[in-house]
Amino acid sequence: FLTMRLVSEELRSGTIETLMTAPVSETHVVLGKYAAALVFYLFLWAPTLVFCAIVRWFTPVDWGPIAASYLGIVGIGALFLAVGLFASAPSKNQIVAAVASFFFVLVLFSIGLLETLANGETARAVLGYLNLWQHMDEFAKGIVDTRHLVYYATGVGFFLFLTTRALAARKWR
Repeated sequence: FLTMRLVSEELRSGTIETLMTAPVSETHVVLGKYAAALVFYLFLWAPTLVFCAIVRWFTPVDWGPIAASYLGIVGIGALFLAVGLFASAPSKNQIVAAVASFFFVLVLFSIGLLETLANGETARAVLGYLNLWQHMDEFAKGIVDTRHLVYYATGVGFFLFLTTRALAARKWR
């Protein structure tokens, strides 16, 4: 829901034309909006660090699993923000953007359920890698694996690329 207004409000109000005629590319616009949403998301999680400090005050804490969990939260949040920004790009209505974003995130979560239904070994391996539940579970256990970081980074890059292409396609309408 953080991203439902990022592009759709620009489209609804007509300020997207002004923004797109400025001397910046679609990529800069998308990255700027994404960075703003990501910084806001991180600020929303920042107060929870106080809870960690309070718990540390009273008892010893293993910071490894806590740091891994926060890294997982940042990764999944970054992915969901990129998905939401992509869902906001083609729509002038914020509610439609929010519903589309929810649908895309639901599909990302459902891919992991299809892994058990896959017959082929290759299909099972691909669906296993796309399984969002497994990536989250590893971070919750305190395991930081570069495969999970690459998964989030490529997902973010893919959806930001799609958002850039959606904005570039609007130029020709």
